[in-house]
Amino acid sequence: MEKKYKVIVLLLCVAAFILGGHVRGWLHTCPVAEPEIKTEVKYKTDTKTEIVYVPKYIYQDGSTEKTDVDVNVGKQELAVKVNGKDFEIKKADDEKYVFDKYKLQLNQTSRSDLNITVPVIDKTKHWEIGIGASKDGAVGMIGFPIKNNIGGWIVGRQGNVMFGVMVKI
Repeated sequence: MEKKYKVIVLLLCVAAFILGGHVRGWLHTCPVAEPEIKTEVKYKTDTKTEIVYVPKYIYQDGSTEKTDVDVNVGKQELAVKVNGKDFEIKKADDEKYVFDKYKLQLNQTSRSDLNITVPVIDKTKHWEIGIGASKDGAVGMIGFPIKNNIGGWIVGRQGNVMFGVMVKI
């Protein structure tokens, strides 16, 4: 009879060990990487040129202008958008083209905060094994983790086996 209980206790211990491993794997959650942030810059230019053959200007004295080609280049416009909002840039009157005498200057400040959290690695042993005595003889005990502060236990002695769940506080 004594051998039968030892085999039952051993089988319960093995079953608890296997069950604990499966429950731990089932309750495990894997970390997920954060998405990548991209900055997008788009540049578009549009130039319109019109060439027309027109008569020369006749002055009041009856003479005709001597110019064969007349070139008029209008003020260049620059449209800027920052984060989807219009940003106005006005050319100076003495400037023929944009960026002829002036420039765009970007002043940017940046601050970085580096917060490091080092995970605590719990090297505490989570499995328990023990032996004791009662008025009826020797008693053996095995404790095992389930999840966080929840664990299980199996206690047995000759003629009696018990098991249960406990919350560690």
